[in-house]
Amino acid sequence: MNGPTIAGIYLAAGKSRRMGTDKRALPWGESTLGAAGLQAALHSCLAPVIVVVPPDDALAWLPAELRNHEKCRFVRCAVHHCGQAHSLVCGLQEAVASRVDASAVLLADQPFVTSETIEVLAGLYRRRRPDYVAFARFGTPMPPVIFGNQMFPSLLSLKGDAGGRALLRDPHWRGLLYEGGETASLDIDTKDDYKHAVIVREEKEGRHRGRR
Repeated sequence: MNGPTIAGIYLAAGKSRRMGTDKRALPWGESTLGAAGLQAALHSCLAPVIVVVPPDDALAWLPAELRNHEKCRFVRCAVHHCGQAHSLVCGLQEAVASRVDASAVLLADQPFVTSETIEVLAGLYRRRRPDYVAFARFGTPMPPVIFGNQMFPSLLSLKGDAGGRALLRDPHWRGLLYEGGETASLDIDTKDDYKHAVIVREEKEGRHRGRR
């Protein structure tokens, strides 16, 4: 592959407390909510795609073709319950071992993130080589975020549930923001979020069918 290598770190070890059930396994089109973002990552330039899950996860929320995909590496994080930063560290340790130049952090509850969005972020990173490239809405950075390996030591020192957000606010790091559409930034934490997202997806699919 030409240019810097970029791994994907797909964070899928959350507890789904606010949903009250495993949100990764909720129906989403012909598959599941958790499979949507992973499929986008696997269809993009990211390699490998490191999927961070709890130690006892049977992976029933994933179809077999994704579980067995050649780009997939599963990392079982024993400290996932301590917060998102700990899951990120588990995934990043695998990325460091793979000697990649950068890592894209994605969340399993953002089903509207597409492979096209990931490719735009990766293209910006490869052309400009900033410390990070983040998706954004109205100037606010959010996942997906591509972190260059110069940021890996700081990421590995994170604790709690903040993930990499604190680093994105640090003026020491030089970043680029990509202002994408509102839909792609939707994350799903509650039952109301899920109901709204299903309506948005059905509307998008209806418009797509109407253009055929």
